Amino acid sequence: MPSINSYIKQSWRLLRQNRLAALLSILGTALAICMIMVFVILFIANTAAFKPESHRADTYYVTYVKTEGKADGRRIAMTGLGLPFIKECFYPLQSAEAVTAVVRDIWQKQILLSMDGRNTVTASILETDTAFWHVYNFDFVTGNPFSKATFESGLHEAVISEKVARSIFGTEQVVGKELKINFQVYRVCGVVKDVSRFADKAWADVWIPYTAGTHLFYNMEGIGGSFECYMLLKKGHNREDLRQELLKRIDNFNAGLSDVQANILHQPFSHLEKWMGGENSEVSVGKVFLRFGVIAFIILLVPALNISGIILAWTRKRIPEFALRQAYGATRQRIMSQVLLENLLVTLIGGLLGFILSYVALACMSDWLMITSLGQEQLSLQMVNGWVFIAVFILCLLLNLLSAVFPAWKATRQQISEALNS
Repeated sequence: MPSINSYIKQSWRLLRQNRLAALLSILGTALAICMIMVFVILFIANTAAFKPESHRADTYYVTYVKTEGKADGRRIAMTGLGLPFIKECFYPLQSAEAVTAVVRDIWQKQILLSMDGRNTVTASILETDTAFWHVYNFDFVTGNPFSKATFESGLHEAVISEKVARSIFGTEQVVGKELKINFQVYRVCGVVKDVSRFADKAWADVWIPYTAGTHLFYNMEGIGGSFECYMLLKKGHNREDLRQELLKRIDNFNAGLSDVQANILHQPFSHLEKWMGGENSEVSVGKVFLRFGVIAFIILLVPALNISGIILAWTRKRIPEFALRQAYGATRQRIMSQVLLENLLVTLIGGLLGFILSYVALACMSDWLMITSLGQEQLSLQMVNGWVFIAVFILCLLLNLLSAVFPAWKATRQQISEALNS
């Protein structure tokens, strides 16, 4: 009984004898896996949980509010949330583990200066509260978030990223040191590891208390303002619990207003809904997944069918070989095992090549593949899901095996004389 090692050597010799067919099969498998991997890696980077957005599945967002007339329901404005509205309706939510209010201006960077004015950097500032550090899971290199007392007093303290710390101070060990943000002096209370721009809700270069910022204005009887609200769901509650409680609080808030009322429409949105376009309308996640599934299936099916055609033609060409081996005593099981091993070898080589090519493609085409709403970004290992590669690899293997095993099985069922003449 031949060993596995001899089977592999024999399979390798056969592949070398049929170099064109083997090369086309390997490249076809590699390209199929590469295309799907690029597609899925980008999806995972935008939707899967990774630090600091470790709770994406349980985080819900309200990022705008519609202010409308009480009498006619006519829209007056569509804006961010006002702080009175947040304090009355969001902060007291019982179905949320934590609620954070943030002000993010992604289009306007601010100037950071060292105290001597020698080092300057432009940075994105996120103004927030102490609950922010509970909703998001940051890795602190040194120091801590600003405290509740600091927040309530409106003191000028800041958490900065490693990149900012190195640019301004030349080191990450800067807790207690001061810097200027738009010429206002801030004391550094903590330094965090740089955050991927794919974590677009937590991402910034500098985090400061919104009580020390400049965005506390509000309008429309407290409804409108510059804030967004992110809510971490409490265990034992679901999204509908959160929404119904929020709507009740909004109704109570509206009852105290004179001419206008707040309407959050279909919000709060999940992270997945936000990414899929929930900013503007109610989204059907099922329909979006179906659309992505059809696209992925087509991307995979076209090269897979071509590969299958090549392998089918290659296997049919070898039917006389199978018959001759049977004539010399080879069993059906041995022939089928050889075919399976050959195709496993082809798929394995193609799969590994496709896996490497997917990252080469992401690196070479990062100018348009790796762009988020906040700018260009690189991938982190936390965003890579090996199960995706395994699933695509198994699918390619099944297609390849079906293309090869059926003709081989059919050949071994034929009479030897008939197979030799085919």
